[in-house]
Order: sequence, then structure tokens, then C-alpha cells
Amino acid sequence: MTKKTIQTLGVASSIGGPSETCDQGPLVLEKSDFNKLFSSDNERLSLHWHDPLVVNSTEKNSLKLLKKQSFYVGQFCQKQLEDENSFLILGGDHSTAVGTWGGVLNGLPLEASFALVWIDAHMDAHTLESSLSGNLHGMPVSLLLGEAEHELQKCFPSPHALDGRDLYLFGIRSYESDELILLSEQKVNVFDTGRIERDGGTTKVLTKLIETISRCYDYYAISLDLDAIDPKDAPGVETREEGGLTAENLLKAFNGISFGDDFVGLEIAEFDPDHDENQKTEKLVFDIVNSIYSNHDTT
Repeated sequence: MTKKTIQTLGVASSIGGPSETCDQGPLVLEKSDFNKLFSSDNERLSLHWHDPLVVNSTEKNSLKLLKKQSFYVGQFCQKQLEDENSFLILGGDHSTAVGTWGGVLNGLPLEASFALVWIDAHMDAHTLESSLSGNLHGMPVSLLLGEAEHELQKCFPSPHALDGRDLYLFGIRSYESDELILLSEQKVNVFDTGRIERDGGTTKVLTKLIETISRCYDYYAISLDLDAIDPKDAPGVETREEGGLTAENLLKAFNGISFGDDFVGLEIAEFDPDHDENQKTEKLVFDIVNSIYSNHDTT
């Protein structure tokens, strides 16, 4: 058995949303008692924590800060792909995804096919024009698809865009019509909670989806916003939405999947420790990491 080391970066930022405390999420996770699960004594898995990126989050929705944050995170993720390392990004709000997946697109081998599974309560496909709140954490998908306005798109650290047919949104239950129109035009695959239930539930549908993606693409990855999960199971998030995926069924799916070397990285965003209850969400983050990477093929 070969021990797997996951290159881990905390991005302590809440520039893209209203929360004043979710930027502390990655810092809390690094110091968490649950982090001991991945200590040097773990025979299968360890997390190698890099110095966190701490972003001054008092200036909300700043494109200047988003661009700096995204290019830093993008360089980190690009290097991990080029060095053939698995990575874990622990973000504050989901604006971190702009950098994460821009960097991945830069680091992929030429002509390689890539799919992204985006697990979220929201579509995150607003633009500066369509967003009523102006919150940047609701816009990363539009940048990933190359569909944002020029000034916003300049914050994306890659000249490449993801084809909508290679993006799979899962767990969606809250969105606006402008987002749906954009994703429909881009032929993005959307698994909302209604569709998931009709097709047999979270465990069955997510397992089948990821297994199919693994067969059809050279590489794939997961971006998980914790608000996709029922707030009864994950209360410590920035934007709660009633209902959602149960933690039990989500973990059951991850535990049933063999994540091979075609799985390149995981991003978990929007843990807000100030809203957590009895460290329930904090523990869940590490349960998710363990369920995915302990099943990662290390041969």
C-alpha cells in the first residue's frame, strides 16, 4: 500500500459574499482536531498543508482582489497538475473556484478531456449584469464557461474555457432565470434535486454519474459547495438553502466510488464556522475528504 499525500491549500477569503466569517473556515479546518485523522500516523492518507492564502475580505466584491486571488490559486493548482499531485482546495466563499479551475485548465495535458462535477445548491452562473446582489461567489460558473463580461472575465487566470457539455451541476435547488438561460445555451448538464429524486436518489445518481464520467474523460474533478447539503447536516455554511442532499447519502456515494488517477482534485467551499453547530460541518468536511481520497487509487 502506497501512502497518498494530498497537496492542500486553504484560501481564507470571503470577498465574494456577505459573510464576515467564512474566510476563517480554512484556518479553522487546518487547526481542527479532526485534522488529526490525516496525521503522519495515517497509513493511507495525509494532507500536506501549504501556507494559507489570506485575503483581506473587508473590501467585498472587488474585481481587483478576485483577480489576485484567482491567479495565486490558479498557479497552485496548475503546478499540482503538472507535478501529477492530487490537490485539495479549502475555500472561504466559492469565488475561489475561479482560480482553482482556471489553473486546472492551464495544467491539463494538451488534447486531454476534462469534466467538472459541481455540487452546489446554486448555479453560480450570474454575471455582473444579471446579479441583483453583485456577490462574486454567485458568478464563477459564468467565468469558467467564458461567458462573463470583459472586466469580470479578466479575473479568470486562463485563456481556456470549459465546454458546457463537460460541466455537471449536481444538487441544484435555488437559481434565477438568467442563470438557467445561460446554462441551457451552453448545454450544461444540470441535476437538480427534483431530477435526482426522480432518478433514484443521491447515492444512485451521483455514483452512476461519476462512474460514467470516469470512463468517458481523461480527467475529472469535484467542486463542492457545502450549501448543497441539507442544513440539518451542514449548518455551518454561508448561504443556507432548505432541503438538499443528506450527508449520509453523499458520503455513501463517495465511499462506493473508486477514485482513480483520473481524479485530479477536490475543492470544498463556504464552510462558515460562525454558523456551525457542535462542529457538525467541520467534521463533515474531513469525512468528505476521507471518503474521496481514501478510495483514491494509489497504485
